[in-house]
Parts: sequence; structure tokens; C-alpha cells
Amino acid sequence: MSGPTGEGATAGAEGSAPPGGAAARTRGGAGGRRAGGHGAPPSRRDRTGRPRTAGFAGELWPRRDGGRADLGTGCAAAASVAVLGLVVVYVLRWWLLAFLVSAVVALGVAAAVVGGSVLTGLYFRRTHEVMFGGGRPEDPPPGEGDDPAHRAYHGGPAWWDLRTIVGRTWAASALWGVLLGAHFAVHALVVAAYLAAAWTFVGVLRVVDAGLLVVRRVRMVCPGCFLRLGYPAYLCTRCGRRHGAIRPGLRGLLRRRCLCGARLPTLLLLGSADLDALCPHCDRGLEHRPGEAREFVLPLFGSAGAGKTRLVAGMNLALAQAARGTREAYVEPVGEETVRRLRDSERLLTAAHRTGPTPPGREVRGLTVRVGAEGRTLLLQVYDAAGERFNRSATTEELTYLGQASTFVLVVDPLGVEAVWRSMTAGERSRLSGHRSRVRDPELAYGAVRDEIRRQYRMSGRRLRPRRARTRLAVVVTRGDLVRGTSAAPGGMPPEEWAARTLGLGNLLRDAAADFGEVRVFLTASVADGSGTAHPSLSALLRWVLAGESAAFAGMLAGSAPGSGAGTAPRGAPVPLGSAPPRPERVGGGR
Repeated sequence: MSGPTGEGATAGAEGSAPPGGAAARTRGGAGGRRAGGHGAPPSRRDRTGRPRTAGFAGELWPRRDGGRADLGTGCAAAASVAVLGLVVVYVLRWWLLAFLVSAVVALGVAAAVVGGSVLTGLYFRRTHEVMFGGGRPEDPPPGEGDDPAHRAYHGGPAWWDLRTIVGRTWAASALWGVLLGAHFAVHALVVAAYLAAAWTFVGVLRVVDAGLLVVRRVRMVCPGCFLRLGYPAYLCTRCGRRHGAIRPGLRGLLRRRCLCGARLPTLLLLGSADLDALCPHCDRGLEHRPGEAREFVLPLFGSAGAGKTRLVAGMNLALAQAARGTREAYVEPVGEETVRRLRDSERLLTAAHRTGPTPPGREVRGLTVRVGAEGRTLLLQVYDAAGERFNRSATTEELTYLGQASTFVLVVDPLGVEAVWRSMTAGERSRLSGHRSRVRDPELAYGAVRDEIRRQYRMSGRRLRPRRARTRLAVVVTRGDLVRGTSAAPGGMPPEEWAARTLGLGNLLRDAAADFGEVRVFLTASVADGSGTAHPSLSALLRWVLAGESAAFAGMLAGSAPGSGAGTAPRGAPVPLGSAPPRPERVGGGR
């Protein structure tokens, strides 16, 4: 039998549909009938037997798009969501941007803090290792000609430490060390500021030290080579090494450290004068502690046998006796040679003792005597060269101490002057023949020395002029004790007039007045009386020689003479032999 067909089949199919579907259709049909008054069109199905979807406005239309409507709906929904998201982003754009920037900044700051802390800790650790942990590079040894002392921190180690710290930090941090550039720059600025302050302090110390020498009129001269000393060399108190430039500088400010570890003062104020000093030119020992007090250079010159050596002994004895009679005064020979030559001054000045001339070949060396009175100290350097050295210009040029002095002493033996010898009686000549020296004309020695002084002054930038250069010349006529009572005795004649008339020194005195700022004539006797007291004329000579120094020395010497004007006499009165007037005339003083 054939299956159901037509309406029966349809009815069967409908009957087989779920009840819910039928009920829906019944309600739909009823509603449709109520609304439109007509029956709803029958439901249609597709080829597969499924009911077709209802179209727009409740009508059912056939699906002819192959499912493209579902895809369009999804795209529309996605587009709506995207648009909505864009709207939200647009509305909240600044808040989102601020959040992202804040997050990046926070992370960056945290990373920078952590990294910077690590790098800074590394830098400080390297700094501690180098500066305090024994990791400092060793100082290079002193080069040839350098002083055997360690360099001060401002003399190189400050830069060496900085270089070592930067190098070790960079090696440990690799390229990250670039981030420590600020640390290195600050460290370099601190080092530069320290060096600037240290070297400024060095300059101030040197200026103060040099200024004190100028104010105190301290000039340092080597008694051996006669050269001017800018600053002496010193020996280490522990190892004896020689330090040529011990002043504040590369190797120390107030003190320097020798290679042996001993600390040496760098300033005269701090006691460098108490160290064993050497001449930087000839390496001879300077036993007089140069720089401690003013040095007074006093050259004596004259013909051989004129009495220079005896005059030196007499001046030393007069100084020593004056110091013994004055409170807080002393006279101290400095150096073994000075002590040896001046030890027996009293014996040398006895009338029976005859002093031989200085050997021509003996090395010229200054005899230094330290004189102190009322807290003032003076280093008196007396130079007594053999008379033969003044006969030729070649030998006179060797006496370079002439250029370091401003006061000079020309020694003249009256018995050696032919005019004086001839003026004496036969008995006087017979009595004094054993004391007479065969000397050359004093003008020859004066001319040679004057020319050499001019040459040395010219080399040092000075000129031998009476008003510009404060140069002084004492013409000392010796053997006054022998001239006493002879026909050549000055009597009441002033020394200058007696020297010009009797000794024939008129031309010499006129030339000297033109060459020197001040010229004085003294008649002295280098002898001691029975009690060993030096003749007062020697004290008068010393008072004039030291007139430009402290009044304490003049007062000390004035107290050694009898009366306020010991050894002096007014003009026109008899002049005690071997003395000088209190105000001897100045020859050519106005020139």
C-alpha cells in the first residue's frame, strides 16, 4: 500500500511534530485570526523538512542567503564592541596614558635606585680599599737629583689615588661604570680643590718665611765658598741623607718625611735651623746654623804683614770681654777652625808675642762668631785673607765674599810706610826695626779690592756709589802702641788729618770718599794690658762697625770702655794712642 499522500501526509507529519510546536501554531493561528480576520497561511518547510524561519514583521520568508546573515550579525556585534572600546579608550585616554607613564617611571626609578646603589657601593668600596685599606699605589722612588723624601699627598698621590679608584671601579662594573661619571667628576673636583688649597698654602708659607728673612735682614753666606745661600741643604737627623730643598713644596707643607721615616721641619720658624746644615754649592758643613740670625760679613784687606790677623784676635777679645761685662750677653765662636784660631786671643795680644803673616796658600775661610745681647743675635763673619792675594787681580777675583759685604776694613801698618819710617829718629828706627813689615803701598791693595768690589757689585745688579749703596770703609792704622812716643805719633791731631799728612794717605782717602758712602780712620792697638784686657780702641772700632745693627750691641761695647767715651778724645785734645775720637770726621761724607 502506498503511504499517505496529500493532506493526510501533511497532517501526519504535523501530527508527528512536538506538541509544543502545534500549540504554538494554534496560538499563532488564533491570534492571527483574531487580529486580521483571516486564517494564517500554512507553515512552509524547507527541503529538509524543517520549518522555515519567520521573516520581518512576523512573516515567514524563505532563507535564500546561505547563512550570511548570521556572519553579518556577528561582525556588527564585534564592530559595536570595538567602537564601544574605542569610545571608552578615547574617553579615558589621558588616565591610561598617565598610568602607563607612571608605571614605566616607577619601574625605571626602582631599577635606577637599585643599580645606582650597587654601583655607588662598589665605588665606595674601591675608594676605601685604595685610600684606607692598603691598596694605594706605591710612590715612585726619587729620581736622580731629587731629595730622599716621600711626596706629600698634594705632590702627586692625590691624583694617583683618583686614577687607581676610577680604574678599579671601571674594571669591576664594565660599561655600567659610565653611570658613575658624576661620582668621578665630584671626586676630581674635590681633589682639585684640595690641591689648589695646598699649593696656595705652600706659597703663603714661602712668602712668610722669605718675608721674615727680609724683615730680620738675614743674608746667608757660606764661609767656605763665599756664595750667597737662598736656603741651605740639611741632613736627616736619623739616617744622614742630604735634603737639598727642604722648604714647603712637593714633599711637605710644615714637615717632610725622609725615606727612613724621620720627619723634618720645613721652615726656620719650626726649627729647620737646628738641623745639620750644608752649603748647597760646595757641600761644606755650616756650623753657624744659617738663617737663625742676621749674618754680618766683614772683610779685612791690606798688604802682607799689615796686622790683619792680630786685629782679628783683638776684635774677638774685645767682644768677649764686653759680653762678660753685660747681662744677657754672650760671644760664641762657631766652628772648629774659629775656635782653634781664636782660642788664645789673650796670648796673641801680649806685647812680647809677634804674630806671623798668614800663609799665602792657606784657604780663606770666614771666622764666624755668634754675638748675643738683650735677646738679639748676630753672626759676625770676619774674613782674613793673606795679603799676597791682593797683589794681583787674578787672586783677588777668587774672594767672592767681597760682593756679599757692605762694610770693609783696610788695614795699614804705619811702620811699613816709607815716609813714616824716615820721619823717625835713628834710635826709634833701631828700637822698632824688628817690628817693621815690608809692605807694599796701601793704595795698591785698595785699588785692587775696590775694582773687584765694583765688578762683583755690578754682577749682582748693585753699584758702588755712596748714596745708593750703603757701603762703608774703615781705614784702620795698626801698631798704635808702637807709634806711641815716637816722632810720628799723632799727638792731638785728628786721625784723618794725621793719616793724610803723616802717612801720606791723602789720595787714598779722597778716592775712598768718592767710592764709599762713609769713610772713617781709626788708630788702633791690637794689644792687651797686664790684666789681659783688650785696648779700648778695638771697642771703638767695633762700635762703628756694628753701628747699623741693633743698639744692644753698641751698648754692650760701650760698657766695656772706661767712661761713656772710652778711648776717645775731643778734637784738639791729646788723643790717647790707639784710640779713636768719639765722632771722627767723615772724609768726603757729602759726596
